Amino acid sequence: MKILNFFFIALLALTNTFAFAQSDEEIEKMIVELHKPTKKIQDSIVELITENSSKIKIEKDTAVIQRLKLRYDTLVNAYDENGINELQLDFVFAKKHPNSLVALQLIKRHMGRFFGMNFYDTYVAVFQNFSPEIRNSEKGKEMEEKLKYFKQSKVGSIAPNFSLKDIDNKTISLADFKNKNYILIDFWASWCGPCREELPYIKELYKKYHDQGFEIISVAKDDKTDLWKEAISKEKIQSWKHIFVPKDNANIINDYFVNGIPHKVLIDKNGVIIGKWKGSGENNKHDLQQLLKSIFEAE
Repeated sequence: MKILNFFFIALLALTNTFAFAQSDEEIEKMIVELHKPTKKIQDSIVELITENSSKIKIEKDTAVIQRLKLRYDTLVNAYDENGINELQLDFVFAKKHPNSLVALQLIKRHMGRFFGMNFYDTYVAVFQNFSPEIRNSEKGKEMEEKLKYFKQSKVGSIAPNFSLKDIDNKTISLADFKNKNYILIDFWASWCGPCREELPYIKELYKKYHDQGFEIISVAKDDKTDLWKEAISKEKIQSWKHIFVPKDNANIINDYFVNGIPHKVLIDKNGVIIGKWKGSGENNKHDLQQLLKSIFEAE
């Protein structure tokens, strides 16, 4: 048995040695094979989501639409769960290939996605496992910078401060709300359908909790100010704060590590991030609602 154990350890070490010497092309082929099971599941879920969405568009019965929307959320959750499974496989793979830029890119592409949101510590551990040559490469420096933004924007961190002009040309600074308000920063755009679909729900939250110290700052990743202002007027959301972020001055987008919209961040009175939601859906709505309820209805 000892001989067998020794042989297994030696074989594992030899395999890892070969892995270090593998070409990018060989590693890419290995990744394709690694992802085949999760890719099959992903394709199946996407097909079901597409079918479900088509039914929602043509359905007239409100009750049926609600059931279809709940079904949509279930499918999206399954999609995200599959994404997490793939991410965990990729973490293990990257650790076994610390000299590979392809392996670095493999995990880097997950960082801005919803299912990578809660794995900051793992990202750091895997990144530190790469060789100095990989970490100090151009792609390595890019990931290091992303990790900086990831860290400062995750739940439990002090929210990055900002001072920006609002729709009325008044300066809004996050620091002005400290010790006074809970702040929901809602990253959205006039062209974003899911963002606008959520606005009636957000209006209800604002109406319910604003007098208790709840404030909203909407940050628009829009192309044109006239379309942005038109959307605010049409949706009747003038009650809270609105900021337009031009493409050439998007520091707040980087600081909060916003890679897609809708994207929401809840900040407590001490300036600490206590909630973060990427994407839309009933589950995100429910989580935000329950968190606000626990805050304002318990005080």
